[in-house]
Amino acid sequence: MPRLARNSNQSGFFHIMVQGIDKSYIFQTEEQKKEYVKLMIKHKENRGVNVNAYCVMDNHTHMLLFTENVTNISNYMKKLNTSYGVYYNKTNDRVGFVFRNRFQSQYITDESYLINCIKYIHMNPVRAGKVENEARYRYSSYQDYFKRKESYVIDKENLIEIFGEENMRKRIQMATDEIEIMDIEREEENFHIAVKQYLRETKLNLQTIKVDKDKMIELYQYLKGKKYKQIQLARLLNMSPKTLSQKMKR
Repeated sequence: MPRLARNSNQSGFFHIMVQGIDKSYIFQTEEQKKEYVKLMIKHKENRGVNVNAYCVMDNHTHMLLFTENVTNISNYMKKLNTSYGVYYNKTNDRVGFVFRNRFQSQYITDESYLINCIKYIHMNPVRAGKVENEARYRYSSYQDYFKRKESYVIDKENLIEIFGEENMRKRIQMATDEIEIMDIEREEENFHIAVKQYLRETKLNLQTIKVDKDKMIELYQYLKGKKYKQIQLARLLNMSPKTLSQKMKR
């Protein structure tokens, strides 16, 4: 496979992921997702970083970044996450850490991985069952590649130089989203695997559980035993954590 250029400063593309502390849903609302994207744009200026792709989920965010010097990534992510942490704590009347750690990163070494990474990032909400296809999710860069003529969020020029514009789009559309899964993604997938196993063993479905307090509590106890949190069950049942707590207490 063709290899991407790399120098002693470790220039190139990096797949970045950040997650809320204790797997918290720090991007749960529309306003929170919009704020993170807004800060993503604001802080890339004058920091030597290109944002090539992104997807903001409920408790984590994926980004594809390019830089000529790897230290720019750390500086950018520190500023971005610190700014969002201040916003999040202020609007939620809380103090303390907001993110699980600084960020996770993977260096991208070849063109196939680069294309698959873009596809993987855009497919996050599809794999999570939030939308039927990438085009229907509002908080990713998919529209910047396939709908909008110009983008104020992402930078595509360096990718166009490598692939050509039409060829780039075609390759992304035809790509698989099979790449090495970071720990955060693996945890999320394992949660859904645990739920499917429970439903299979009990011969229940989520709609039945949603209207039956006892069955809801049984599922929660099962997931709690596997170290999953109540907020994850709330999201699974498409209700707020407060509503879930009230239903289980009745």
